[in-house]
Amino acid sequence: MSAILRLFILSLSLMISEADHQNLKESFTDLDWLTRFKAGGPPPNIVFILADDVGHADVGFTEGNHQTPTPNIDALAWDGIILNRFYTNPICTPTRSALLTGKYTFHTGMQSGVITPGTAWGLPLNFKLLPEYLKELNYSTTILGKWHLGSKNRSYLPGARGFDYHYGNYGPQLNYFNYGFGTNNLTGRDFYENGYQVPQNCTNNHYYPDLILEKFEQVIHNADPRKPFYIHFATTLTHATGEWNGTTTLVNILETMPGYSSRPAVTALNDTFINRRRQTSSIQALDEQVRRIRLALTYKGVINNTIIVFQSDNGPVTRIFGTIAQGGTNYGSSWPLRMFKQTMFEGGVRAPAFIWSPRFRRAGRYTNQLFHVTDWLPTLYQAAGGNVSTLVGLDGVSQLKSLVTGRKIIHRTDIPINIDNSRTKFVNKTEKNPQYGVIWLHNITGILYKLVGGSVFNDSYAGWERTEGTTAANPMTTPTAVSVQCNGVEGVEKAGSTPCRPWSAACLFDLTNDPCELNNLALNKTGILSILQSLLAAYNSTSVPSVANSTVDPASVVNGWWVPWQDPEPVWVSPPCAPFNPSSAS
Repeated sequence: MSAILRLFILSLSLMISEADHQNLKESFTDLDWLTRFKAGGPPPNIVFILADDVGHADVGFTEGNHQTPTPNIDALAWDGIILNRFYTNPICTPTRSALLTGKYTFHTGMQSGVITPGTAWGLPLNFKLLPEYLKELNYSTTILGKWHLGSKNRSYLPGARGFDYHYGNYGPQLNYFNYGFGTNNLTGRDFYENGYQVPQNCTNNHYYPDLILEKFEQVIHNADPRKPFYIHFATTLTHATGEWNGTTTLVNILETMPGYSSRPAVTALNDTFINRRRQTSSIQALDEQVRRIRLALTYKGVINNTIIVFQSDNGPVTRIFGTIAQGGTNYGSSWPLRMFKQTMFEGGVRAPAFIWSPRFRRAGRYTNQLFHVTDWLPTLYQAAGGNVSTLVGLDGVSQLKSLVTGRKIIHRTDIPINIDNSRTKFVNKTEKNPQYGVIWLHNITGILYKLVGGSVFNDSYAGWERTEGTTAANPMTTPTAVSVQCNGVEGVEKAGSTPCRPWSAACLFDLTNDPCELNNLALNKTGILSILQSLLAAYNSTSVPSVANSTVDPASVVNGWWVPWQDPEPVWVSPPCAPFNPSSAS
């Protein structure tokens, strides 16, 4: 290096932050990182495991939970890269939209609510999705399981949005044996293969999580080894199932199988916690899915050139959630994080996630770098060989460089979790009370600050819920390197702090030193509060109206099936099939 160049770097370093200095240093020492990654093999296969309503404390690798051991998930997590600051939207349709578009939901109109079967809305058709980008790179694309991005007509179905093959359900949940779902006094079967109805005799009421798992094994077995694949494994585990009881009640059930419910970790919970026991059984089924996914890739001989991603779509649906919302509970846990699904607090949006691949030079680690669900599209697109500079109009950023090299590289300095201007106050439905959340990284101190505000359920509760069956004396955990340290009394707001009631006033938290959101700093850090409010306002100025629609059309059920009722051909009936035999799926 010349003396002039050294002098230039020295003078520049006086004007930039430490993080920027590190990035500048890397630009000189690691220019060929992407070249080396591409030289490591052909375009990698990608398996994306999207779990449903799995809380922070529902897997083993986060808090070392003994109550819900997940050895197969944990093995991949600790052998890969744990994304310890990974954020989603607070509910599933928006998260799935953000993942596949690479755009914040308030930029696509998908920021409000979930798509209920029979409601005439979905992810707008003008947005290009991840599988469409990957098909341009010669990938085959498959989605197994839950879609939940619209089904009013066939233009909104997976086959029209970039997926070569779909086997699963269109709606939010379903009975795991008859594949039905009920809402608003309507009920119907919701199980399709490439747009065709899958009759009962084709499946024989086989346990749905096992059914889509066996289909994964079949897809891998038949995969062309000369063509890379993307498989979007959108399991419904551990979402509760919903069934209409014929009168006025939506019954939520946790359905499982003896092979999972008889495992020692499950039977160790007594009948006092029967619903949490059913949930831990669902977690065992999820762990089994991960085990067999890895085995299928190994037996096919493609595991060493595969990227596996695991994440939950949002936080869990805890017991208190069910009490407030009158249903929907899966009895998951986000302890010691605050709150749960449908909220902007950490328990609703800080989801368990990791990425695994032998193609990463420095794995077996965790990172605290900010990672948002929108980042997957550019990250995976670049890993697949795409040129990220051609991706125009995305909100996500590629994080591939830090994943591949193991270097601490600041790819993003803020995350607007969501902005939903359609929300109203619980008591006065005519009075708007927008729900919002934004995270910002202080460029000097390196502290993460978070702003939360707006309506939360019935505008009366914003607390914590300890994992059922555990106590302070017996937490049933062994702390791990990524376990949350509350730096205060767990589940209790700090003495002397301003209580956080986001429906009345915005709350401000220091997530670096207060990850459990115990200490509301809104009245103490007015300067920081102002910065985040300005950031929020800037994002809000770019938001578009929500496209959500809550009206359920009775015409959406035809002969006991949920169908794309606004399509010229709403019903495609599958040709006759042989009775289902699980052994034929592998």
